[in-house]
Amino acid sequence: MKTLASLVFASSLLLGCQNDSKLDSKSSGDLEARVKKLEETNAKYAEALDFLQQIYGQQKQQQQAEEREEPAPDATFAVDIAPDLAGGQVEGPATACVTLVEAWDFA
Repeated sequence: MKTLASLVFASSLLLGCQNDSKLDSKSSGDLEARVKKLEETNAKYAEALDFLQQIYGQQKQQQQAEEREEPAPDATFAVDIAPDLAGGQVEGPATACVTLVEAWDFA
């Protein structure tokens, strides 16, 4: 919409600066046809552009919400080590305050 308004404004400035002798029905008709074509194109894609704007707004809100959702600095996270205890894959006491999880790749 801004592009169309800018085009109309620039066209009116251009036409206002020209002499009346340079204006003829062909150039003004050509301009009207171009403006009409631009308006039709804008109307054709208006719904799609509105939809994309809504999607962009939703994604922006989701991104801002995710940035705000940081864990508290005093948070405690639990790791289930029961299967590892049963398999004998744990070193140290099961009541330890800290659990270190090691990962190995034998590829």
